[in-house]
Amino acid sequence: MTSLKARFTARERLIGTFVKTPHPMVIEVLAGTGLDFAILDAEHAPFGPTEIDLSLLAARAARLPILVRVPDARPSEILRVLDQGADGVLVPHVMDAAGAAALVKAANYGAGGRGYSATTRAGDYGARTMAEHLERSRDVVVVPQIEDPDAVEAAEAIAATEGLGACFVGPADLAVALGETSLDAPAVRASVDKVVAACAAAGLSAASFAPTMSAAAGLFERGINAVAVASDQKALQDFFSPEITAAVKDRP
Repeated sequence: MTSLKARFTARERLIGTFVKTPHPMVIEVLAGTGLDFAILDAEHAPFGPTEIDLSLLAARAARLPILVRVPDARPSEILRVLDQGADGVLVPHVMDAAGAAALVKAANYGAGGRGYSATTRAGDYGARTMAEHLERSRDVVVVPQIEDPDAVEAAEAIAATEGLGACFVGPADLAVALGETSLDAPAVRASVDKVVAACAAAGLSAASFAPTMSAAAGLFERGINAVAVASDQKALQDFFSPEITAAVKDRP
């Protein structure tokens, strides 16, 4: 199975979704769909260490690649989810190249970097040698979120940081920061396009969020490679929307 990092590196078109419901059954269900990856949202949803652990266990069993959006850039947060078996981390509000480099260091083994242990799920609970574990750890995906105007200005330097898997441009936070209320506002679109151009110049995958599949198609056309489409909660809302349920009930 090709690693998620390799697919990002190849700049394949990938579709994932955010998971807001902290239960492993959601991961099992999503693994049977056409998604390429999922993102556990530990920034905005009630994922604690136990919920992340169980969800990553389900992901490994179902062979669904998983990123964890950690709440912040603390190395301890990154270490924990990688030890639990996450394929990588999505880190909010990365402002500059120094911040991106710090993430890469925290996610990788080496002097001053990720603390070493192979007696974890990531290390097959000690079943692998140190050399084997270190080699496999190179597949960890590190993705900074660019979602502040200052970060957009620093996008070229961030994207040029060695060791990143992609840059994720966050249109919702950008919209709020720019005083807009739409992801399609001209200022937001211009910011997103600037980040995409920076990624292209660095030969790096660009990732972003789309509220719908049709919006995701539009992002692919704009040069974005990986799109997180909505969430498990939004899928339920859309499937059982008031309009759809009312239309079914009102049929003669």
